[in-house]
Amino acid sequence: MFRNVVMVALAAACVFLAVSRYTEKKAWEEAEISPAEYGGLLALRELYSPGDYREKVLPLLRDAFVDGKVTRARLDELGKRLRGAGERTLDALKEDRARDRVARAWDDAREGAAELGETLGRRMEEAMRGLGDAVEGLTPRRAPEPAPRGDGRVEL
Repeated sequence: MFRNVVMVALAAACVFLAVSRYTEKKAWEEAEISPAEYGGLLALRELYSPGDYREKVLPLLRDAFVDGKVTRARLDELGKRLRGAGERTLDALKEDRARDRVARAWDDAREGAAELGETLGRRMEEAMRGLGDAVEGLTPRRAPEPAPRGDGRVEL
């Protein structure tokens, strides 16, 4: 009798676990995707040419959006239907864009300006020293005052 009660309790626990897992999975599939994932959907526009995006990707996105939102299950289905998105993403990441070139040019200009300022500062310092030496050469030198002797006489 005790053995039968244990078997029924284990069977009930297994059924409860299976039902719990099923309801969790169902709830996860019906949950709305995160804002970051919506941003990823928006970035699909950059991965495809305008024609391919309009003809191939946009209909899939329209199917994924129901009631103004996308669920995880529809996002997974969209991911299965989009082919080559990983390769396109890698190519887009490697692509040298205009804003990257502008940023590099800006950095180079800033470094060049810093070097120019440093060089100009050194040259100005050298010029000021030269000017100081030239001015010092123009002023008449005065002989040092002779120190008075102990007996009060001055030597000439």
